[in-house]
Amino acid sequence: MKGTIAQEITAEQRTEVETLLRRRDLCPRVRERLEMVKAVALGQDLAAIVAWSGRTARTVERWVRCYGESGPAAVADAPRAGRPPRADQAYRQALERAVETAPPALGLPFDVWTSARLSAYLAQTRGVRIAPGWLRVLLAQQDFACGRPKHTLGHLQDPAEVAACQAALAAAEKKGGGGARALRDALPGRDTRRDQPVPL
Repeated sequence: MKGTIAQEITAEQRTEVETLLRRRDLCPRVRERLEMVKAVALGQDLAAIVAWSGRTARTVERWVRCYGESGPAAVADAPRAGRPPRADQAYRQALERAVETAPPALGLPFDVWTSARLSAYLAQTRGVRIAPGWLRVLLAQQDFACGRPKHTLGHLQDPAEVAACQAALAAAEKKGGGGARALRDALPGRDTRRDQPVPL
């Protein structure tokens, strides 16, 4: 095993690698390859990189050489065989537009989106059905918060009446009237001296 890697990493490439490593959306394989390139740029020898990465010297040299020759695109994963993702970029954009639009504005008979409603709406408009649970994952990836709406009646209350009620309650608390014990004692059928049976 050679002690050093022949491929040179420039200061500009090192800055580019460090910028890429700050991204949160990197897949683990690409992050590992970029870490190898960064290690070379920092002057680590091949044996040390092989030890911490768990890869062969040939693999480390290959990824460093690819990055040095072609940049970040060279360390990205190659397209994989199989079905293309159902939630492609167009679907994600449609999802974002739907979430940011009030359902009544789209002619829908409800006021709040749920993941099941979003799934049904996008299946109807985009022709792609994605399960509500996976839709919540997509929303989280796009920094949307999912949760239960809090329904209140605050918008139906008259502020002047609410203030008057609060003032009346405050005045009643000031008067006191003996507190909870006086209220209990004033109840009909209550024996305050506790020397007579209370009729049922």
